[in-house]
Amino acid sequence: MKAVFDTNILIDYLKGISHANKELALYRRPCISIVTWMEVQVGLSDSDRGIVNKFLNRFEIIPLSQEIAETAVNIRKAHRLRLPDAIIWATAQELETILVTRNTKDFPAKDVGVRVPY
Repeated sequence: MKAVFDTNILIDYLKGISHANKELALYRRPCISIVTWMEVQVGLSDSDRGIVNKFLNRFEIIPLSQEIAETAVNIRKAHRLRLPDAIIWATAQELETILVTRNTKDFPAKDVGVRVPY
C-alpha cells in the first residue's frame, strides 16, 4: 500500500518513537513530498546528515508538479493552511493515497484521505 507521510511522523521515527516505526512498517510504498524532505533536512546537524539521508532514501520523494501546485493552492484557500502543509496534503491527493500525520490542527482526522495513527 502507498502512503504519503507528513514530516512529524518522520521526526517521531528519528526520535525513536515506536509508534512511528510501527506505522512506517505498514506500508510497502512510503512516499514523502519534497517539502517534507526539505523540512527534515533543515533540522539536521552535519553529524546526523548521513544516517538521516540513508533513512530518507527508503521513501519515494515526490517532486512538486503543476498538478500538485494547483491542488495545493485550492487546499490553501479552502482550509487556510500554510503553503508547505497544503503542498504535502496535495501530494497525497494527487497520488490518490492517504496522508499519514499527527497534525490534527491542520489536517482533519475525519477526512477519508487523512490517517492519524497515534
